[in-house]
Amino acid sequence: MKLTMTTALLFVLLFANNASAVESTTPEVQQSIALEFSTDRIEKGKKMYKQLCLRCHGPEMNGGNNAFDLRIFPLDQRERFFNSVMNGKRAMPPWKGVLSEEEIGNLWAYVGTRGGTLQR
Repeated sequence: MKLTMTTALLFVLLFANNASAVESTTPEVQQSIALEFSTDRIEKGKKMYKQLCLRCHGPEMNGGNNAFDLRIFPLDQRERFFNSVMNGKRAMPPWKGVLSEEEIGNLWAYVGTRGGTLQR
């Protein structure tokens, strides 16, 4: 499987602080990361973000309207992201039963790449 530049950069960021994690990462894990942050998933996540999240989180994910600044969401906390989206948090409504895990994964791909590009 071919890694996109975004996927490769994300991989480096995720494991930058732990060189031994990179060395011990299997091709299967690398493939999983490539699938999770594929261009297709990022594009789907972008469309969903615009429809569902932009109103509160803002066009730049910077936490307008007292919402969380998604640009600083920790990239190593995927499960926390899923939990927050599924169960809601503070003023954010729960999306469990409305969005599938795949759809939340698409949002994660978009948010995790900071809108399709790595800015941090």
